[in-house]
Amino acid sequence: MTTHDAAVRPHLETPARRTTPQANRRDLISVAWFVAFSLGLAVGAVAVGASPALIPFVLAVGPALIAVGLAWREGDGALGRLWHSLSIRPRDRRWYLVLVIPVGWALATVATTMLLGPRSDGPFDTLFPAILIIPLVVLVPAFTEELAWRGYALPRLLASMSPLTASLLLAVPWVAMHLVLFLPGQWYADLALWPMVVSIVSYSILLTWIYVGTGGSVLMTGLFHAALNGVAPIMAGIDPDTSWAVRNLLAAGIAIAVVALGGLRRPGTRR
Repeated sequence: MTTHDAAVRPHLETPARRTTPQANRRDLISVAWFVAFSLGLAVGAVAVGASPALIPFVLAVGPALIAVGLAWREGDGALGRLWHSLSIRPRDRRWYLVLVIPVGWALATVATTMLLGPRSDGPFDTLFPAILIIPLVVLVPAFTEELAWRGYALPRLLASMSPLTASLLLAVPWVAMHLVLFLPGQWYADLALWPMVVSIVSYSILLTWIYVGTGGSVLMTGLFHAALNGVAPIMAGIDPDTSWAVRNLLAAGIAIAVVALGGLRRPGTRR
């Protein structure tokens, strides 16, 4: 196992957790439990009648608590490695440039929507002060989601499969978690469902790309995730139905480009 390969799979660092069929099987079982508990939490939140304003935070924070509990139960330093992933910074500082992608994506959404959709008199009229407040609001949920899905689940899948396969596999339960937001009375009840599926699959690919490329940095995936959510005010003031489709198709285009350019090849000797 190369140095870079070890960095991408921090939960396999110790000799007791070397890649073996038995260890891989344990990792897959751990991910299965994580997914089952997370989906159960989503269903439970709706079943008990949680407020629509509260459910998104439950879906973001809940899986992180589940991941922490499972890592603690695993022992062998798993919990310490999970926390450590939040402090890993990319050795190649060019990776910080990925944080510009969400801004370009949002501006491209505005431009495309204005070309395709109804004319808007002031697409940026609601930009301030929302652009200053929303990034702070989305910061904690973004990092808790990333601690769970990229910090805990992803490296355990990377031990036995390619980054592309792992990202697509994780996208399935991640999509399922977000389905509750489209139920009657929930935040996205009036929006089309298919753009959400496209966006979650695309985000999963992009976040896996960043995680692998930065050596397992949940710090970077958390910042990127927060940026994806934080640029929402830029896209306010334009036709919501058109922009909802456009923004997620553009995200899919970025994800496809990353895959086509080899961004999700196996690191080191695992290519």
